[in-house]
Amino acid sequence: MRNLILFISSLLAVPAVLAEEEASPHSFTANVSISTDYRFRGISQTTNDPAVSGGIDYAYSGSNFPVGIFLGIWASNLDFGENTTFAADPVQDTADLEMDFYGGITGTLPIGNGVGWKIGGLYYAYPGSDTDGISGANPRADYDYVEAYGALSYDFGKFNVAAGLNYSPDYFFESDDAVYYYGDVGIPLPMDFGLFGHVGHQEIDNNLQFGTPDYTDWNVGVSKAWKIFTLKLSYVDTDLSETDCFGGTDFCDGTALFSITAAY
Repeated sequence: MRNLILFISSLLAVPAVLAEEEASPHSFTANVSISTDYRFRGISQTTNDPAVSGGIDYAYSGSNFPVGIFLGIWASNLDFGENTTFAADPVQDTADLEMDFYGGITGTLPIGNGVGWKIGGLYYAYPGSDTDGISGANPRADYDYVEAYGALSYDFGKFNVAAGLNYSPDYFFESDDAVYYYGDVGIPLPMDFGLFGHVGHQEIDNNLQFGTPDYTDWNVGVSKAWKIFTLKLSYVDTDLSETDCFGGTDFCDGTALFSITAAY
C-alpha cells in the first residue's frame, strides 16, 4: 500500500485548507498479476498451472490519527485437482476461485529508524466450491477459514527484514488450529532491481484432515520494477516429499516461478 505525500513549496502562499484537501488521507490502489503458478506457502493452488490474480486496496493515514487503517480484497483462479467422484457418491466440488478479504491497522514504533508493525485479519473464501450437503460415506469439509496475523518490519537501508505470525482457529478444510510463522528479507539493488528471500513454517493441528504433515517452505528470487510493472523470478520449495503431499502429488515440489504485476 502506498501513502500519498504532498510537497508544498515554502515560496507559494497556499492556504492551509487547500493543502489539507490535496493531501488526502485516503488512498486507493489496484493490482493485477499473471504468474506461472499460484503458490500459497510453498504449495501449488493451481495444479502447477498458471494463475491470474488481482486486488483492490484502501488505506487511511490521517495526520491526526495515531495509526493507519487498511482494507482490501484479492482474488485468484485455482484448481486443487480433486477427483470429482467418491465411489458411487458424486462430488460436484469444482473449486476454481479464491477470494481473500482482509483489513487491519498499521503504524511505526519509535525504535531506531522506526519499526513498522501491522495487525489484522483475513477471511479466505472459496465460492467456486460446493462443500455443503454432500451425503454418503465421504462427507466434505468446508474450505473457508479465517486468520489473525501480526508482523514487524525494519529497514536497515542496505536491506530490510520482516517477521510475522498467522493464526487460524480452524484452518483450511476444517483441519483445526494452525499457526504459520515466517521471516522475509529484501535487498534493493541499482536500476530498480532487488533480491528477496522468505522462509516460513506451517503447523496444523489435524494433519490427517489437511493432507500433509507440518512443513517448512522457502523461496528466493530477484525482482525488477519498471514503470507500473514489477517482474519477479523466484525458486519456491517445501520440505515435503511427494508421499507426504496430499497422498502423492507434486504440488509441494520445488519449482521456478515467474510473475508480472501491474499496480495502479
